[in-house]
This record gives sequence, C-alpha cells and structure tokens, in this order.
Amino acid sequence: MPSSKPVVYVTQSTFEEGEDEALNLVHAPLITTERLPFDETVLNTHYTWLVMTSKNTVKHFLPFFKRVKTDHISSIGVKTTEALNSYGIDVDFEPSTYTQEGFIEEFTIKPGDKILYPASTKKRPLMRDYMRESGAIVTEIELYYPKVHEGSIEQIRKNINHIDYLTLSSPSAVDSLMGHFKADELKNIHLIAIGHVTEARLKEYGLTASKPEHETLGHMIDFIKESIHNEF
Repeated sequence: MPSSKPVVYVTQSTFEEGEDEALNLVHAPLITTERLPFDETVLNTHYTWLVMTSKNTVKHFLPFFKRVKTDHISSIGVKTTEALNSYGIDVDFEPSTYTQEGFIEEFTIKPGDKILYPASTKKRPLMRDYMRESGAIVTEIELYYPKVHEGSIEQIRKNINHIDYLTLSSPSAVDSLMGHFKADELKNIHLIAIGHVTEARLKEYGLTASKPEHETLGHMIDFIKESIHNEF
C-alpha cells in the first residue's frame, strides 16, 4: 500500500535517511561536488585563521589538513563544526547564526591577519570581501565545483505529482532545480527554504517558500511537522 504520510524530498547533499513516524522522507540531492586541483604551495604559509564554510569544504579539504599551519580554525555553523569534530579537529570560532552575514557580524579580524579560505567556486563573495576590507590577507582556494545531480532531477520529475514538500538549502540548489523545471510545474509542491538567501533566490524565479527560523535540517523537519499540524 502507498504511504499516507506527507512526502518530503530532502535535496541537501548529505542526509541520513531513516524512518519517521509523521513524514515519508526521500533523499534526492540536487548538488554533487567535484574537488578541483589547486596550487598546494599555499599550504606552506603560516596562517592566523583557516576558515571552513561547509561540510563539503571539510570533506574535500580533509586530505590537506595535516599540512596546514594555522593558529585558529573557524566554522560557519554547527554542521560544519560537527563535520570537523568528527575528524578530531577542534574549532575556535563559530557564529551564533549559521550564515555569512552572521559570521561577518561576530568574527573579529585584525589588520594583517593571514586567512586561508578554501570554498566552492560558486560561493558568495560576501565573507571574502569583508575579510579583505577588514585588513586581512586572504588566500582563496577554489576547492570544489558544484554540479547538478542528474539522477535526482529525474527522480523529482518522475514523482512530481506525489511530492508534498521539497526542501532547498542553497541558491545553487535552486538554480539546479530551476534549470530543469518551470515554476508552474512546482506550484502544487510546498517549498521549504533553509535560509533567507535561498528564499530570495526562489523569489527570483517567481516562487514562494516557507522558511524555518533556524537554518538546520532538524529544524526544517520540525517546521514541516508543525505546519502540517496547524493545517488540521
């Protein structure tokens, strides 16, 4: 028999699927990533800070950690910190709000600080520009390239009439989705955006989304359950 639970497609890159009493959770990552080669001589410099921006950054930079000389490590949010901690790497700074804006508000930079900044080729320039404008010497590494997960696009198209909720956690995920669908095709799906930047990108495509207060997957799932409860 088909499940009577609301069907939620979770499009984040990483998600531990499991049974949920209230929801039918389906993992359909929209983005996959590919590590890029870079000039590894930048690892020979002694840095004040190593700034880590995502779980993908941690995954792709892991082979180089032992070669990095840095006084401190910062993380943009709890999930990035958890990924670092899982490899025995301690974090010296994590903002209370898991966004680039939250990082900028709380991260103190001294002029002359040397900062190593590995990240996606599709990253927003906000943090990098802030660090440089604050007087830091920023060494960027274009560490990995995000690309569309074609299998998930096919899965969403095949089941589009049976999806109740679809979660999106980054502008690049939105772009990947909208590169293959028209806004009208998604009108019957309740879109959930993690973060105001993702919500804003959806609006650019003429789509509206609900947004949980906190930008984590757990809060998103609780938000969906609460939304369903309030409908009845």
